Amino acid sequence: MSFETELRDRLHAGVDDTPADLDLLLAGGVAYGNKLVRRRRLTRIFAGAATVAVLGGAFAYAGTLGGPTTIGPAGVQSTTAVQSKKGALTPQAALAILLELLPKDHQATNLRGGFDGMGTVRGVYTTADYGSATLRLEIVKDDVPLQCFASDTYCKVTTLADRSKLRLLNTEIAATDNAGDDQQLQANLARADGLNLNLIAVNTDPAHPAITLAQLRAIATSPRWQLKLDQAFIDESEKLFRPRLVTEPSVPS
Repeated sequence: MSFETELRDRLHAGVDDTPADLDLLLAGGVAYGNKLVRRRRLTRIFAGAATVAVLGGAFAYAGTLGGPTTIGPAGVQSTTAVQSKKGALTPQAALAILLELLPKDHQATNLRGGFDGMGTVRGVYTTADYGSATLRLEIVKDDVPLQCFASDTYCKVTTLADRSKLRLLNTEIAATDNAGDDQQLQANLARADGLNLNLIAVNTDPAHPAITLAQLRAIATSPRWQLKLDQAFIDESEKLFRPRLVTEPSVPS
């Protein structure tokens, strides 16, 4: 079975009995979509490097974005500058924010995620089924160039008012049946404060997409995304799923 066939089968209700990791397949689908972008560029005789893949990158927890709590005389904490206890972003907290921002969060099922890496944590990711689509979110702290050609109609990079850079990508993944290609959407945000967010959706019914590129853009650019969150919110989100550790195998034995 080819990679594309397995990806298609797993996205359409998992009819194949062979154990497979949907997170791994979706990440592979993103890489395959980027390969299509490179092929299209070559056919139009564009020189230069292909679009740099944004998935992955070194991950490090950032410091609290707000100012430090002030301490008054004799070490007494100032009542005017008390801040909620903060904690580092977790995979479950990332999903909880995504559910807040989705137009119809009740459609999200098969919730999962974890820490990406090979023995060393490179990032935080979460994945969910969303109607006829599959979503993958990654939060990393590494500056990755977001590139498109000026003439591309399916790939565009813009600089936002806060100096963040946003790349929107709309491409296709070849389907194995006669229904047409699946639609792959990406919203990749490199924020000025160092936070980088990659939001990917694969619509298996492009004629009736479960989520649009405009909706991905709104989710990715929300100020709700931070590397430090209220600890109470992090604790509450833990019940969503058990995160996969970097030492766990990708495919069950």
